[in-house]
Amino acid sequence: MRGTMRARGVPRRARRRATVARRRRAMTRAASVEDVPPEDLALVVELLDSESGEELGEKVDLVAKNGLLTKGVVDAARVIAEANRASGQDEDVVALLEDVHETLRRKFEEMAATTVKGALTFAQELMTHFTAEDLEEVDASVAVKKVQLMMREEFEKENGVSKEALAKYLDEVLPVMDQQDSRIQGSLETAETAEQKAQIVQMMMQRTKERMQIEFIRDCAARM
Repeated sequence: MRGTMRARGVPRRARRRATVARRRRAMTRAASVEDVPPEDLALVVELLDSESGEELGEKVDLVAKNGLLTKGVVDAARVIAEANRASGQDEDVVALLEDVHETLRRKFEEMAATTVKGALTFAQELMTHFTAEDLEEVDASVAVKKVQLMMREEFEKENGVSKEALAKYLDEVLPVMDQQDSRIQGSLETAETAEQKAQIVQMMMQRTKERMQIEFIRDCAARM
């Protein structure tokens, strides 16, 4: 980690004083960035008190585990680093801030990928337990009730897929399906044989059913 590795032969107390001094200088310059919320600024500055890349990584992991790592925090770290560089801050302070931003960014992207994968896997599993036809009598459908129960149990798990993550993922899936459906519709218009047209129509019908399932799961998640 640039600017934070422990120097050999330097007493720990001296290293600590140097680290605190860097934190104060960074906070003085970065505090003028009006768009950075105070709580995000405080979190980023706290991470400056890391004497190695390993320690910084551990602290960022803890921040993520406690649910404090948000896009706002990552953006705050970037803005603070850029502001310090633009204002001519010492290179070791800028390097430290850039390391903090990069570590936060990587962890946030890792979390986002894990969240998307979890939502995708859970949505696919739910769709195997009911059909679009079950939605015609949704209040009387045993399959639908089972799916709703599965969702509640998942949302209540400590490390389960959250309802917000599931609804957000499905909201992003639907526009993609719209684009795909438009291309499929175009291929229907250019199909040359009756067999090709029948296959495309069958595909469109299946995708309509899948859309109904996706919209149902999304709406259930939003209501729970």
